[in-house]
Amino acid sequence: MTIMASILVFAAVLLFALWFSRRQNAMQNRVRSLAAARRTSSSGGGESFGARVIMPAVRAFGTRATAIMPTTLVAQARRWLIISNSSMGLPTFMSLVLVLATAPALITFATLYASGGGSLGTMQTLLVIAVAVTGIVGPMMILRRAAKNRQNAFWKALPDSLDLLTTCVEAGLSLDFAFQRVAARQKGPVGEEIGRMLREKALGQPRREALLAMAERIALPDVNVFVNSVIQAETLGTSIGQVLRVQSRQLRIRRRQRAEQMARQAAPKMVFPLVFFIMPNLFIVILGPIIINAIKTFTG
Repeated sequence: MTIMASILVFAAVLLFALWFSRRQNAMQNRVRSLAAARRTSSSGGGESFGARVIMPAVRAFGTRATAIMPTTLVAQARRWLIISNSSMGLPTFMSLVLVLATAPALITFATLYASGGGSLGTMQTLLVIAVAVTGIVGPMMILRRAAKNRQNAFWKALPDSLDLLTTCVEAGLSLDFAFQRVAARQKGPVGEEIGRMLREKALGQPRREALLAMAERIALPDVNVFVNSVIQAETLGTSIGQVLRVQSRQLRIRRRQRAEQMARQAAPKMVFPLVFFIMPNLFIVILGPIIINAIKTFTG
């Protein structure tokens, strides 16, 4: 019996070793084929010259530019890149900022230095500094505007998305299928972010972390309230449909209050263009003929 058991154990180990070696060979062949395909695409012109040479150089330059930039500026740029869902990475953007801050300033400095006979005055130095500051502030303002526009688009479409989500949940769908329906129906930032959240959850991330990551990417107080309400409802076991309906109603109230606040702020904002652009033109149109007639009367 001992000999038979030893033979069976040896046979089992031998069969397992043969199966494992065959699987390893198949995996190695697969890895070799993928590596060969990658080498062929890189050497055979599958990727462009910019993707193979220029973009790695830009990313390396951007990494060094990020290291010398102020941490506050880098953190703000990273935040706005995430909110705007830009395809441009942080190193690429920081390299663009550094180039726009240095190249026009150097060209302006060389031009003024050559035209000034080898010296720069105070106004010329201030002009060079202003060009450099504009090269930094300009891209940051454009990126900030893109992030704000995406936040506004998400905020405007959120109540309708919550209504659809509430209807799907109350109709009997699970929360994941309801999110899928919203992602399929809603276009724009809402559909993109919910679809990304579902992909992260499909890759193994818990729903709580996926929802919190979505709220962090959008960085809107209303989204944070919605995400925290859903997480709390799941934790406490309360009705998701009722929570979503309450959140949708409160979101519409907050949107109406924000619209009323913007309407109240319209009058003070109109003072500056009214005083400096419209009133002078009215004075010219109204008082111009009177002054001309008065001059003709007193000189005639």
